[in-house]
Amino acid sequence: MPSIEYEGSCVCGQTSYTAFDLNDISYCHCEQCRKMTGHFMAASQVSRENIKIKGKIKWFYTHEGSRHGFCDNCGANMFWQNDNKPTISVTAGSIDDSKELRTWHHIFTEEKGCYYNINPKEPQSEGYGNSKIDE
Repeated sequence: MPSIEYEGSCVCGQTSYTAFDLNDISYCHCEQCRKMTGHFMAASQVSRENIKIKGKIKWFYTHEGSRHGFCDNCGANMFWQNDNKPTISVTAGSIDDSKELRTWHHIFTEEKGCYYNINPKEPQSEGYGNSKIDE
């Protein structure tokens, strides 16, 4: 199966990336992600070897080993990574054309905001654990 190329950028265009073989979209409802984004985080994970980032990124550690990456100019939240894992996540909204990407799962659902609902037919878990479908 051929690799699918994805491109993305921030609001001002100063920071951009090209990535191959993005995973489907994960939605993280943890309190940290909600405070960082103003809602829940929607992101796609990719192997660090499959992404090339152009521009200057400002990294902010939310806790040991976990950091968010922002465009140094406009402040757009574009990346998340755990320093101990070989992947990086790109925010779904920064992807120029999401082509074939679909919902993978919702994580940290026990921390979700009370002002919205999650589709009960989509895979969910209360932490990083195995996803489940509530029926």
